[in-house]
Amino acid sequence: MKKLVLLFLFTTIAIAGLTPIVASAQVERGAESVYIRPHVGISYYMGDSEKSPFNFDGDMFDKFPYNMGLELGYQFTPSYSVGLDFRYGDYTQITDFEVPTTTEDHPTTRWAVRVLARKLMSAGKIAPYWFGGVNVGGGDSYVSSVACANNVVGSCVTQNKMGFGLSAGLGLDFYINPATSFFIETGLDSQYPDDASDGRKDNGFTGWDFLGNHSLGIKVNFNRVTPVEITDMICPVSVVDAGTPINFTASVNEKATQPVDYLWTFGDETTASGMTVSHTFARAGSYTVGLTASNGSGKYTSVKTCMVEVKDPCVPATITSMRASNMSPDTQTAVAFSANVAGSDSQYRWDMGDGTKLTGASPSHTYSKAGTYTVTLEVENCAGVVKRTMTITVVPYEAAICREITEMNSAYFAANSSALTDEGRAQLKENLDILLLCPNLNVRVEGWASAGERRPQELSEDRARAVEQYYVDNGVSAGRIVSSGKGRSGMGSKKEGLAQIRRVDTIPVR
Repeated sequence: MKKLVLLFLFTTIAIAGLTPIVASAQVERGAESVYIRPHVGISYYMGDSEKSPFNFDGDMFDKFPYNMGLELGYQFTPSYSVGLDFRYGDYTQITDFEVPTTTEDHPTTRWAVRVLARKLMSAGKIAPYWFGGVNVGGGDSYVSSVACANNVVGSCVTQNKMGFGLSAGLGLDFYINPATSFFIETGLDSQYPDDASDGRKDNGFTGWDFLGNHSLGIKVNFNRVTPVEITDMICPVSVVDAGTPINFTASVNEKATQPVDYLWTFGDETTASGMTVSHTFARAGSYTVGLTASNGSGKYTSVKTCMVEVKDPCVPATITSMRASNMSPDTQTAVAFSANVAGSDSQYRWDMGDGTKLTGASPSHTYSKAGTYTVTLEVENCAGVVKRTMTITVVPYEAAICREITEMNSAYFAANSSALTDEGRAQLKENLDILLLCPNLNVRVEGWASAGERRPQELSEDRARAVEQYYVDNGVSAGRIVSSGKGRSGMGSKKEGLAQIRRVDTIPVR
């Protein structure tokens, strides 16, 4: 039997003190009502006669450490209550004197009246709680003495002394229904003065004695109204159109005492009543919709809200026109595009025809190469996608100076040589700058040889190819150049002197 008592003691303490808040569905335990809590259990004592709650001497079948009581109280909220508790128990360990003795006839029963405050730590079906308060109590006890402990006749003096102190404990409340719950708990009452409980005042155990109990019982709440609780509020989960009726629905706990009143507010200065209502929002915007459910003549209320996003009705997009600031731009001129679009708010996607993708109502783009391009505009809104196209012809860029070029530098060579000199390269560099600036300008490269030079035709061709290669090596397309050797030049040339005859001319061609 002793092992059973110890097991109950350890189990109660472990469950009440260490069990985490149970994440079960929330329940309603009532509020603003009177309750009754009968309880029974096992008692233990810690004090000058016994410093451990685990040592039970004697035959427990003859003298079991029982504890019982009754609490009456008031439930202020579902989680907070205050009660007046009467407790009575047999604390057999009080007779565990320090010397062997026969204690069957020693008085060990004690009573106490406690004022307790109790706080639930969750609203789940299994709810941990703590309690604390004050107590006052008493009962017959022998005044401790060595003679009494040794059963000397006439040496045991009985006293009935009142004690007082603080009470505290932990427990678990198991929900049965809104009016009833089952509980287990462990509590401890301190007692002062030191000899009030055990007749000993030698301060052998802190100057206080402690009367403990592990109990189970039933709590009955006399509240006849089950408060209402909103369990669900069905609102639109997507954006809705202004001007369209929207349904709202509420659900409450099944056992809520009827009647239940429902008041809806829609965030636009309008209200409605009923479990299911319909409402039409006149304008686009974000609205906080609130629901208040109440019962018990308005004493109990539950509130819930949701957000509703309202937009203007969808009008399909229409591209009425599409424009470009320049229908024939060159490769260095930016073109601004725009379009007239009717309908609800839209997104613009432009395909410029050269692999470039742009967005926005008025993009700008510069084409890098000449050619003809098909520009496509896609407009997308709530109703879908519409398209429209236009054609742009792009021409190569040409600087104004390019139209004025009529003559270009000649390169001069040493006798019987087709190698470019430094002076020749300097002359050709000016020509090269013009050719790179003017992509529409082509050239004819003509090589010449003077009298007295060997193989004049081959030499003039080699000189023309050398100039052509210079242009090509520095970025001019070979397709823009036509080269030829003219052979030997006559002395009647407008050029004077043989040095001026050994040359290559670069002639502009359009």
